[in-house]
Amino acid sequence: MSNIQPAISRRSVLWTLAGWTLCAAVFATQSHVAATVRGQPIPWGGAFAAWSVWAGAWAVLTLPILRLAARVPFERHTFWRALAVHAAGSVAATLFHMAVYAFAAPLVGAPGFSTDWSATFSRLLATAFLPSLSVYWVLTCAMQFLRLQQAVHERERRHLSLEAQLAEARLLALKSQLQPHFLFNTLNSIAVLIADDPAAARHMLQLLCGLLRKVLDSDGSREVTLREELDFIASYLEIEQIRFADRLSYHVDAAPDVMQARVPSLVLQPLVENAIRHGVARRARPGRIVISARADNGMLRLAVTDDGAGLGEDMKWGIGLTNTRTRLQQMFGADHAFHIADNPGGGTAVSLAIPLQEDPCASAR
Repeated sequence: MSNIQPAISRRSVLWTLAGWTLCAAVFATQSHVAATVRGQPIPWGGAFAAWSVWAGAWAVLTLPILRLAARVPFERHTFWRALAVHAAGSVAATLFHMAVYAFAAPLVGAPGFSTDWSATFSRLLATAFLPSLSVYWVLTCAMQFLRLQQAVHERERRHLSLEAQLAEARLLALKSQLQPHFLFNTLNSIAVLIADDPAAARHMLQLLCGLLRKVLDSDGSREVTLREELDFIASYLEIEQIRFADRLSYHVDAAPDVMQARVPSLVLQPLVENAIRHGVARRARPGRIVISARADNGMLRLAVTDDGAGLGEDMKWGIGLTNTRTRLQQMFGADHAFHIADNPGGGTAVSLAIPLQEDPCASAR
């Protein structure tokens, strides 16, 4: 549990004086009314003077008591030590308070106090020691309560921090699964082309190096602009076009006003890969992929469609689509949508919607 060390600042001193002055006014009013009821009225000013001395002495002691309570808290492994320290501290503070009160009360004309300090001190010791002792323990308990409250807030803060770190670790783990998956497929394609078309294999390898350089040159952010994501996809599709030759064509339909929107890094790559696998690779005739992006009621809607055979009964969620869905859930919770369905015009349509957020650095570029 962290320590609370009350700083002796002007503000804390003012609050302490204000609090004890209020106590003096309340107790003075009570004494004045009680004396009037008994038929022995005393001036309110005299009662306030006496209680001001009493409250003033405690005001002097308040901040040191709070500091001691913060430095020696009641905890399980230090309970008995803290009890001994505060037992001694409470007695010392109470005796000091009574000594000051016995000396100063007659000086301000407090009723019922004589100028004989020893007699006044002895009378206070016999009649007010335990009530005065309780003031020390009220202050100590107040500090203990503040420490417990701060400890609860600190635990909540750490819990939220750990949850955020765990979510970030999960996202990194999911992303690390996507990149090797794509890399394996590309290298496998290059290996196939080496025997059939060495020039195409070399060109594809050069494109792959450029694509990997983009990944390595990124700042490691889990979000990029839509423009950066589409540039990555264009490089990826250029590699795939070498593999499929004239069997693969694509079109990007993205509104200019959403190009600076923030999107999860590599969010489109598994969708495009899925469209190629199910819409192009499984048939001999040419296939077409359309990538669209638009804003709609504060949401960014992305879609990847193909003109293949559609979902079919054997369609399964691959690692790319599964991880994409999990990443979106981790990053946006319920504030997102992710759907895969048959395209009305034939083929498959995968769509997602995330909150539309512009890149804050876009205007500076």
